[in-house]
Amino acid sequence: MSKSRRITAGSWFIVAGALALGACGDGQLSETEVTTNGMTGEASDAPQLLTPVDTVPEVVAPTLAPVSYADIEAELEAGAGCSIEDDGKALLVAVEGDAIALPNGTLRHFEFEGDLDALWDGGTFTAGVFSIMVTPGQGEGEQIEEVLVKPATVVIREEGQDGETEMRAEWHCGS
Repeated sequence: MSKSRRITAGSWFIVAGALALGACGDGQLSETEVTTNGMTGEASDAPQLLTPVDTVPEVVAPTLAPVSYADIEAELEAGAGCSIEDDGKALLVAVEGDAIALPNGTLRHFEFEGDLDALWDGGTFTAGVFSIMVTPGQGEGEQIEEVLVKPATVVIREEGQDGETEMRAEWHCGS
């Protein structure tokens, strides 16, 4: 009897080993299989879960950087003209037939339709996709030496963008 027990015990180890290997092969997921929502499949077949966007992406409105005195001297003819001033800094400088500004930090030449007299009344300056509209306030303004200063509303737009910048500044015109 003891001989048959040894065979039975040896057989038992072989059967147990075969069952263990079989369980690992069929019941376990391989490295390329994934479980998603209780389903199995190849990793590339897994459905993409999208997260809804609750916020609208922020629109970056165009801004004007201050124009340096060196840029004014290098880019414009000397003479009478006008400028948008904010906190003592020129944001757009215009003379008859030409104007410069730095929308989003890039120096650009702007066109203005009209002569020097029309320039004193403000208007729209354009350069490619950018436009700057200056609307001086009503009234006489303030005369400071040879310069007439009026409060103004300035609107900066970039074509193809939803945003625009509106600001209050001063419109300085003189020689």
